[in-house]
Amino acid sequence: MADNSLALALTHKSPEPRDEPSPTGHVWLENGGSRAVLLTPSEIETDKPYPLITVLHGAGRQDEMLVKAVRDEPDRRRAFFLVPRSVLPTWDLIASAERPDLDFLEYAYDLIYRRYPIDCERQALLGYSDGASYALSVGLSNPQHFRAIMAWAAGFIALEPGFDPNAARKPDLLLEYGTHDPIFPFEHVALPMRANLERAGYSVEWRVDQGGKHWPSPDFLPEALDWFFRLPLR
Repeated sequence: MADNSLALALTHKSPEPRDEPSPTGHVWLENGGSRAVLLTPSEIETDKPYPLITVLHGAGRQDEMLVKAVRDEPDRRRAFFLVPRSVLPTWDLIASAERPDLDFLEYAYDLIYRRYPIDCERQALLGYSDGASYALSVGLSNPQHFRAIMAWAAGFIALEPGFDPNAARKPDLLLEYGTHDPIFPFEHVALPMRANLERAGYSVEWRVDQGGKHWPSPDFLPEALDWFFRLPLR
């Protein structure tokens, strides 16, 4: 696949028969220099499909902080959470001419599908700052795989070359920004982001952190997850 491609080459699979149950709790996934933590419900019903939310850190790789932030969510939400770590200090779309993080996501998703009962209609991306830009870029470029995208302080969107948003189904979007963000000024980044996405036909849930700077409000994660789990099935 071309290095500039944002496409995920994925085929959803049913779990493979195994002699032993797949591990639960905090499950490490590694491939070469890439790694992620998969957080699972403590008990998994094999005949029930589960949502899968991928949580993407910002520049500086705060993946360990995010693992702690979502550690209770798998049992609370009855869902799986994947927290990957970028190979470089931020995601390959920003920091590399190649795509090691996207290739690892392909590997991780394929492995998860083969080991756990994932609902292919209830997958989502949730990201912070650079991770929010990455979530929007990857999610909008691969709408067949993601029901929704939750983004805190996204700075930009890049799309798969040749992508036509009118030719694909559209994920629902939740955006939140702080009004006093010194890195992505509200008037110059947040408001145009919302306007451009709505103009392209996306449904945008808009949240504003009054007085907030370039750090997520404490309500963003729980409120974003509440919003996602209220979305109707398609």
